[in-house]
Amino acid sequence: MDHSVEMAHSELRSLVTKSARGAGLAWGLAEEAGWAAEWLARRSLPAGEWAAIWLSAAVEGQPGPIEFGAGLADRVANDAGDLKPEAVPDQMAAPGYILPFLHLIATRRGTVAITDAVGTVVRVDQDGTVAFGPSWSDRACNWQIAMAAPLRTTSRAYLSSSLVDCLEGLALRTTVPPSDVSRRNAGSATSDND
Repeated sequence: MDHSVEMAHSELRSLVTKSARGAGLAWGLAEEAGWAAEWLARRSLPAGEWAAIWLSAAVEGQPGPIEFGAGLADRVANDAGDLKPEAVPDQMAAPGYILPFLHLIATRRGTVAITDAVGTVVRVDQDGTVAFGPSWSDRACNWQIAMAAPLRTTSRAYLSSSLVDCLEGLALRTTVPPSDVSRRNAGSATSDND
């Protein structure tokens, strides 16, 4: 039976840094990995679990979220121009490790979001708040990073037309095709005179 090992955030940072180095990352990227693990853990996100996933992929030579996230932050965090949509590599393991780097960008540029065809995958605000959308997954798939549109008022719901089409298609499964029997049995069998 597996049991939990409690560790301080700094201990996790050190362990992930050394693990990243052992998986073949250069020292600079390994230190970024440790910093990202601590950032995630401080937000109660599964830093250790995600690290094991992407470090296993790194051992096999697959590019991971640290290389991508650090490179993206270096390129755009201090750039004064518009942030052009940036594709997240498909099938990247444990894309949650991109989130700390998105926070670095957000602190300088404003809220950053990853989106896909359905809508929001995740948003990262200037204060480091992370809000996951319905498309969040343990593997990236057709994700784009861009500056986030301002949040709309909460008195109304805003859905993409493709999402509405999907939901309406499922809702139609509850309807009965019109027939003499369905018309005869429609409505209440009793009166509703309160």
